[in-house]
Amino acid sequence: MMGALSWPRRIVAVLIGGFCGTVARYLFSLLIQQHLGNSWPYDILLVNISGALLFALVTTLADGAFMIGPTRRLFINVGFLGAYTTFSSLALGDILLLTKGVWLPAMLYLFVSVIGGLLVGLLGEWLGMQLLRLRRGTRRIQQNGIAEATLRASAEDPTDQEISLTAVATIRMPATESTQRSLAKAPRKYILAKNLQKIPLE
Repeated sequence: MMGALSWPRRIVAVLIGGFCGTVARYLFSLLIQQHLGNSWPYDILLVNISGALLFALVTTLADGAFMIGPTRRLFINVGFLGAYTTFSSLALGDILLLTKGVWLPAMLYLFVSVIGGLLVGLLGEWLGMQLLRLRRGTRRIQQNGIAEATLRASAEDPTDQEISLTAVATIRMPATESTQRSLAKAPRKYILAKNLQKIPLE
């Protein structure tokens, strides 16, 4: 998919995403410092934690081809989140704490940043998988409804010798009782099943 994108399109997506990510990090950091102060690097911690969550979520949705195409993936993951998150600031914040001689807060900051990032990354992946399952379930219900309506119409009009093969072939779950009743009433003919074999309707 990435190969289909032109280089100018890729660069523009990354540039715009990077600009938005930098501004978002700056404003978010200011907001956190106003409420929590700057005695401890709360802002960098929360920025990196939230970035790890979004990165995992967006990657999972993009891999499942849901809402996130190649251009949006470049914009969000490479551009926005690449500029939004910051490892260098994490390291600098930890060094500053160590130079002040506050070893426990420094170690706590490093531990929470690394372990917290891993945990929210797993959470983001789990949320993405749940959204993909929800989307697939919704599509299956819609496809079953289309197929059932088509079969009912055919059963009501025996002179109609055509069943929408596309609608029947798109069923991805076991047929409901109403679908089976419609199949039983439909005229005898061959339809395209999921396994692409021809099955006669009695």
